[in-house]
Amino acid sequence: MVLDSLREVTFADYRGPRAVFTQADVLKAVLAIGESGSVGRGKLGTVTGLGQGEVRTLIKRLKDNQLIVIEADGCRLSAKGQKDYADLSSLLPWSGPVKAKTLALGEHCWAVLIKRAAKGVRYGIEQRDAAIKAGADGAFTSVFRSGKFTIPGEGTDCEKDGPSEPWITVRKAQPHDGDVIVVTGSRSDSDSENGALAAVLTLV
Repeated sequence: MVLDSLREVTFADYRGPRAVFTQADVLKAVLAIGESGSVGRGKLGTVTGLGQGEVRTLIKRLKDNQLIVIEADGCRLSAKGQKDYADLSSLLPWSGPVKAKTLALGEHCWAVLIKRAAKGVRYGIEQRDAAIKAGADGAFTSVFRSGKFTIPGEGTDCEKDGPSEPWITVRKAQPHDGDVIVVTGSRSDSDSENGALAAVLTLV
C-alpha cells in the first residue's frame, strides 16, 4: 500500500538522522519528483519548504526505501517510486490554489480532490485536525454526491447554500460520486498545501 511507503520514510526508529519532516512532506516530494521527472536538492527544498539538512535526510531516506535513485542531475523515481506515484496520481487527480475566502479558512486557500474516499469521511473533523497540525489555519471537507458538493453528515448543498467558490474551480477537475474535496486555508500557499496533503493522509 502506498501509504505504508510514506510511513516507512518517517519511522522514528529509522537508523540515521532523525526525521523532522512529515508524511505530508514525503507525499509532496514524491509528487514533485514524479511530475518533473528529475528534481535537484535545491528545487526539492523549495517545493517542500525544508532546510538543506532536512532535504538531505529526506533524500537519503527516500533512497534507502528504494523510492528514488540519485543521478548527476538530481533525483528521479525508482521503479517502486513510479508505481507509488501512479497510485497517488490516481487517488489525487487534482490539487491547486482556489479562491475560498468566504469559507473563512485563511487568506490563501488550497483544494485537493481525493478519489473514492467518501467512506473514510465522518464529519470532516479528522481532516481539519490533520490540516491544522500541518500548518493550515482551517479546513473544510465536502463529499461529492449526486452531482453536488455536500457537507458530511448533513447533505447540505455547498453551492446552493453557500459561496460559488471554490466549487466552480473544483468542478473543472470533474469530480465523481463518492469523491472527497478538502479545502484548506492559511497565510501562505505552502502551509495551505501542506494542510491539504496532511488531510489527504487521513483518507488513503
